[in-house]
Amino acid sequence: MSNKKDIIIIGGGASGLFAAIKAKENNPHKSVTILEKQNRVGRKLLSTGNGRCNLTNISSSKDKYNGSFKKYVEVVLKQCSPQRVIEEFSNLGLMTKVENEGRVYPLSNHAGSVLDVLRFRLDNLGVEIVTDTKVIDIKKQGADFRIITNHDEYNCEKIILSTGLCASPKLGSDDSGVNILKKLGHNTAKLSPALCPIKVKSELLPSLKGVRADGKASLYDSDMLIKEECGEIQFTDSALSGICVFNLSSKLNNTKNPVVSLNLLPNYDKNKVIDLINKNIKLYNNQPIENLFTGVFVKKLGIALLKQADVLPFSRKINSITDKEVEALADTIIEWRFNAIKSNDFNNAQVASGGVTGNEIDAYSMESLLIKNLFICGEAVDIDGDCGGYNLQFAFASGIIAGENV
Repeated sequence: MSNKKDIIIIGGGASGLFAAIKAKENNPHKSVTILEKQNRVGRKLLSTGNGRCNLTNISSSKDKYNGSFKKYVEVVLKQCSPQRVIEEFSNLGLMTKVENEGRVYPLSNHAGSVLDVLRFRLDNLGVEIVTDTKVIDIKKQGADFRIITNHDEYNCEKIILSTGLCASPKLGSDDSGVNILKKLGHNTAKLSPALCPIKVKSELLPSLKGVRADGKASLYDSDMLIKEECGEIQFTDSALSGICVFNLSSKLNNTKNPVVSLNLLPNYDKNKVIDLINKNIKLYNNQPIENLFTGVFVKKLGIALLKQADVLPFSRKINSITDKEVEALADTIIEWRFNAIKSNDFNNAQVASGGVTGNEIDAYSMESLLIKNLFICGEAVDIDGDCGGYNLQFAFASGIIAGENV
């Protein structure tokens, strides 16, 4: 059975929901239909920001993004700034607040509030939502499109494709939307996990599971610095984690020899670190060597640093530590290097890098430059942002722009 529609939005996530609202507001006499493969729209939105939904960041700018669309993202941000996203939500009835580092959350502290105001507006506008419907293929037929799904076929004049990518597959994400765009002739950048822990090679990690420390994490390609971030570093039994590590992860798969370096005292130079160690040697001189970093790091981390610097055995007393060992410990503290492992595991990734290359999308309208009346927004575009609301800012902004221009 074929259903004739005017405008179809494929994907009922953050970008697609706002695209549908704007499409209907600007085309009140045309039918607007969302096709969503899950049994409800907005599932992934509910999981963002640890369930609180960090919906934008007032500091959004080009340097917070990666990917081939990065060079065009200022055009999107100029049309739909974080302030405008906040205003759009305010018009839907959502109250928001700004927290540390410019992160914007709903006043309710609940992602469900964000999804509810979007759903209620869609309902008031009369937008049709069809769930449990997976798009299998899209074919161009003259001026129209034919959309083939697992249940029915649809014909429409215009399409907004706002499917997600592979991140968080347990929430239903996959690469089917991008694969359809490739069949239609679009070029796509390789998909890889982003905003995720970085797996590293180290026999010490299992003993550090659950340890947290403030510091600076830097990604190198051999000895060439790629990116560095400060913040809380978290250790798991096989990976480095924490927001500062997440913000390095999108660069990982583009490196030949990835190395993550940790500086656990980024406000100290090497001489100051040496002075600190010598001070503790005097304070705790007759204590077992494993207590050297008392008052500086948690014991598990202190023991790992001693092992990494080969200051052993633990049967020794602190006052037996040599000047050479002090220097080795200082070097380890300010530059603890881990060989990183490239990964295609999307299970713990918040977003995916990759998607339709930036030079094939009109940043002023989000319309495909290859296929008239096909609009592409959200994660389907080759752009990904740092942690802190930047990805949802782009999702909402690109959806709003696509919906207004459809």
